[in-house]
Amino acid sequence: MTVRTRILEAASDLLAQSADVDASTRAICDAAGVTPPTLYHHFGDKEGLLAAVVDFGWASFLETKRTVAAVVHEHVADDIRAGWDNHLEFARENPNFYKLMWSPSIAANSTAVREAYQMLYERLELGASRGQLRVSPETAARTVMAAVTGTALSLISQPELFGDDTFATQLREAVIASITVSADAASTPKRRAREAEPTIATAAATLSSKLATVDTPLTKPERALMQQWLTTLADAPPHTPPALSRQPQRRRKESGHPSPDRYPSSNYKNSADFHAAGSGKAQANS
Repeated sequence: MTVRTRILEAASDLLAQSADVDASTRAICDAAGVTPPTLYHHFGDKEGLLAAVVDFGWASFLETKRTVAAVVHEHVADDIRAGWDNHLEFARENPNFYKLMWSPSIAANSTAVREAYQMLYERLELGASRGQLRVSPETAARTVMAAVTGTALSLISQPELFGDDTFATQLREAVIASITVSADAASTPKRRAREAEPTIATAAATLSSKLATVDTPLTKPERALMQQWLTTLADAPPHTPPALSRQPQRRRKESGHPSPDRYPSSNYKNSADFHAAGSGKAQANS
């Protein structure tokens, strides 16, 4: 084991045991059996060490992600479920380290975060090529990553409120429903046509995915413009037809026979009396 690896492992262990996700450089040096100058030689300063610790742990996290991603399900919704559950399991097993992974000062410059996002995006892009997304792969990837990260941080930060597995499962299924076409509707072309005709958003997401992988006669600028249009269509909010407004009823033009509402029928014994009253009214006015 190299000196660098020994320092990283010592720092990871101390951070995992810390209540406030912090450890002094002196404690890290003592645990690793090195002097402070040695630590600064390898990492520059404490922030550099923390960034390296995060990348060191992210490598382990991404390895579990690659294992999960090696199994390609028939429907992308099942891929999302597998990745989501794997993500939460890692957070529960490494709560302090997970908080550090997603701290703004660390995550903002982490290449590992971008790699995790790219893995998710590529799997969702595959789902889009099958007609299984109702939004663009970009929007789907951002939605899933933001939701699962927020869920994980809630679970480990406030377990008394969010520790129930039902909460995480319900949120997961709500996210899946918002970005994917149901498995029943997307299973076969005949069933899709019969039960859930693809929307413009789904068609746009599918074509966008195909355009990124299939050769076309489009030039590079044309392809970029087409991708922009398709992404706009895929991410557009659902169209709601405007409600039909009722036309105001025209008042009947007064004639020799007035409108019935001016002479309620209940005041007359029969229709003959009603018309006689109306006729008399007209003659009196003349």
